[in-house]
Amino acid sequence: MLGTTFVSFVLYTSFLFGLSQALHIQVRGRSSLSSNRVFRRESTSREIGGLTLDNTADVSYYAEILLGNQTFQVLIDTGSSDLWVAGEVSPSTDTGFNASIQYAANAVGGPVKEARLNLGGHIVEDQAFLQIPPDEANEEGTGILGLGPGSGSFIATQFGKIGGVTVLERIFQQNISAPPFMTILLGRTKDPTDFFTGSITVAEVLEEYHDILNVAKLNVTKVPDTLLDEQHHQILLDPDGIVGPDGKTIPFVTDVEGTENKKQATVVLDSGFTLPQVPRTVSDAIYSRFYGSEFVQIKGLGGVWIVPCEQEVNVTFSFAGKEYPIHPLDMTMHPSNVNLSDISTANGEMGCLGTFQPFTYDKGRTPSYDMVFGMAFMRNVYSLFNYGGYSGNTDEEGIGPYVQLLSITDRAEAHSDFVTARLGGIDTTGSRGLKKANNSGSGRTPMFLYIVAVVVVIAVLIAGAVLFVLRRRRRRRRLG
Repeated sequence: MLGTTFVSFVLYTSFLFGLSQALHIQVRGRSSLSSNRVFRRESTSREIGGLTLDNTADVSYYAEILLGNQTFQVLIDTGSSDLWVAGEVSPSTDTGFNASIQYAANAVGGPVKEARLNLGGHIVEDQAFLQIPPDEANEEGTGILGLGPGSGSFIATQFGKIGGVTVLERIFQQNISAPPFMTILLGRTKDPTDFFTGSITVAEVLEEYHDILNVAKLNVTKVPDTLLDEQHHQILLDPDGIVGPDGKTIPFVTDVEGTENKKQATVVLDSGFTLPQVPRTVSDAIYSRFYGSEFVQIKGLGGVWIVPCEQEVNVTFSFAGKEYPIHPLDMTMHPSNVNLSDISTANGEMGCLGTFQPFTYDKGRTPSYDMVFGMAFMRNVYSLFNYGGYSGNTDEEGIGPYVQLLSITDRAEAHSDFVTARLGGIDTTGSRGLKKANNSGSGRTPMFLYIVAVVVVIAVLIAGAVLFVLRRRRRRRRLG
């Protein structure tokens, strides 16, 4: 989830409030943690290396950490910066400080403490964290591990010394010779060919994906100095960098001031956000042309496109000239993944949720980003986040911060996966076409076309009237 001024909730959080809140990003953190057993039935098990993640129904990803003498399941979150856990940590030291994280619907708060942290073998002897009293919303033994830039840390603001900085900053500071980066790999449930649940690494890459070191380094776009607490892992999409299901680019103009090319979107990468958030025009362009598709409002979820579960949806994004196809199993999600009952489409078929959801919150008058690419996007890439410009360290070339994305989705394999998982092995995708577009692709709206049609009709009528008058005058002259 995104931190600081963002006011949306991660998907599973909405269920904690009786599905009464929109599926949003929270302010500097998540509002609460539900029992992660809600989705345990969907978890897969085979790992490929790094610190193992527990994938719960493609809705949230947890890592196991040791804090003091207790084990906690913490949600990994590149959209926030602080570590907090629910439950007593022993042994630990009370710093005498308290901190509170404000959310759209509530807040979590408690004492700032220090304890020995073990994160996949990386040890911090006195890591600062927020200790939250367990309750129905925050089950004992759970927490959040913020992996965002340190400038968004509430704890560092309240507890202003070396011990108060984020987990990753402490790890990097302890070993300045190590490259200051982290990688994330997210697994996909019900994937018939890839069975890993996910992993994270610090200062090293997974051997199977070593090629990530050779892909383009995408510079993190910087927010103004007055808004450093709103800095996130955000990068620029290519101009015309969205290719829709019809194979054509989806027009886009940025809302972010200072962007040199107005056709480039600023995209935040957020591992704690279930459904990517995009402008309504983008979600419409992706989902509206499928037969049976319908845009509906769902309590607790907000506005979302419903499309037939058997409809294969293919979309491609591009960064630095490299294409990143999205797996069709990530473009739609079965309602049961989010504890919703079955949904029917407009033509009576079983419906799935379009995962690229139109924004369900107000980004403000001067937003610093255009889109949020959450789990549904990040399952298609192996991601490397370099914190050089955040931590004070730089890599061997003096570059940072930046992001590297290695595409891990093969189009042919993804299509085969979809046929197996959604169509029972029988490929019927060829029988599903697209409805005609409402416009010619020039970006002009149907209303514009209606106006043009009216103008043409009026012009024809005027021309006809003029011709009629001229003919009558000529006739009168001949009669005279």
